[in-house]
Amino acid sequence: MTTTESWESILIQASILALAVVSLLFSWWAGRTGSPVVAIIGRWIRWIFLSLLIGGSVYVFGWTGYGLPVLVLAAALGWMLVETAYNWIAISALSRSDLPLFPKFEENEREEWPSTRSFIRLKEWLRKQGFQRKQALVSHLEEQVLMRVSVFEDESQTVRLHVMMLPNLRGNTAACLTYYSTTRNGNVISTDNLFLPFGGFYPENWDIERSPWCRSARRLLKRHHERIDAKAEELMPFVLTPLEQINEDQREVEQLNRDLKFLNTRAVEAEKGRLTQAGKARIWQEIWTLSYLGLPLRY
Repeated sequence: MTTTESWESILIQASILALAVVSLLFSWWAGRTGSPVVAIIGRWIRWIFLSLLIGGSVYVFGWTGYGLPVLVLAAALGWMLVETAYNWIAISALSRSDLPLFPKFEENEREEWPSTRSFIRLKEWLRKQGFQRKQALVSHLEEQVLMRVSVFEDESQTVRLHVMMLPNLRGNTAACLTYYSTTRNGNVISTDNLFLPFGGFYPENWDIERSPWCRSARRLLKRHHERIDAKAEELMPFVLTPLEQINEDQREVEQLNRDLKFLNTRAVEAEKGRLTQAGKARIWQEIWTLSYLGLPLRY
């Protein structure tokens, strides 16, 4: 091995080690904060790290005659195929699992508000903006808590905020926000920063805008009001309670997705699972766009 090749090998190994450390750091950071932005950056770093690890190892040990860029690119495509297969298997397992695709909620008699700094700041900001807590909701699968939602309403009773609290595997809680309004013409205006893949469809009278990159409650509310102004329709005060509204919305969206062949009919669910092939494909596509670009599908 020449001196140039030796230095090249050392540089490759040092780059792999540095990327491994940074990848682990971002993985820890994403799990601690629940931030999808940090998670997206971490996934790109992990992809680059694995590509360089595999391609660089093959290059350094001289197992082929191809150059480093070609080997790294081949490794990147290989990882993409592995992750694609994993996601498809996970979606197929979801289709046949008991995990509800459109969970039903019940009232949570005690408010379980996380004591982290970000949640405390959010609650204080909502108080200053005149939002009042209306109801705390929870969704279960047997004894397991799937999702907790605290619903706040502004002073005009025309804008509701759903604060969805999603536990992760590390015991931390991530927050997703949805601002929700209805108009006199029966339209729904929803502005959220959800980062969970959905892949399905919403009713035509629902105007949905999803911005996973926006983690600010203030900026998201500003955008919601801009969309209301652009719609130029009078908002209606809420009549249904948050619990009644969210469960009614879940039933409507579930039935629509059954009608549009995103979900199989109940008669064939036991045999084929709940998701059709087209439904699986849409979820798979949105997993990719959300995981690496932070972009949802068009609904």
